[in-house]
Amino acid sequence: MSKYVFFISTEPYKYQAVDTLIEIGKAAIRKGHEITGIFFFGTGVYNLKKEISCGSSIRNIPEKIEQFSRENSIPVAGCSTWVSITGLKEPEFIEGATEEGLGDFSNWAIEADKLLVFGTGG
Repeated sequence: MSKYVFFISTEPYKYQAVDTLIEIGKAAIRKGHEITGIFFFGTGVYNLKKEISCGSSIRNIPEKIEQFSRENSIPVAGCSTWVSITGLKEPEFIEGATEEGLGDFSNWAIEADKLLVFGTGG
């Protein structure tokens, strides 16, 4: 079976990317594949912020990511440079999320069989 890494660079208000990521991830896991990490880059790091203003018509994407990653023991990380640029702090992250550099992400990508990218790259 294959190992997948997901890379996402869209913010939580563009929820279609994260919804697609989660549905593809669930399908891959059902087929016996492994998701070895989800890496957030660019404005995508806002997906890691547990306290966001969703209003009544927008899904709580950070909550969905937290649940999916926790239920499937998937590491979740935000790009340390973008976390710094946005002013986010690790204590504001969803449960289990960490701050990692692009070097760490490149190791994830090298060890994976497949890399799926969601978003424009930053």
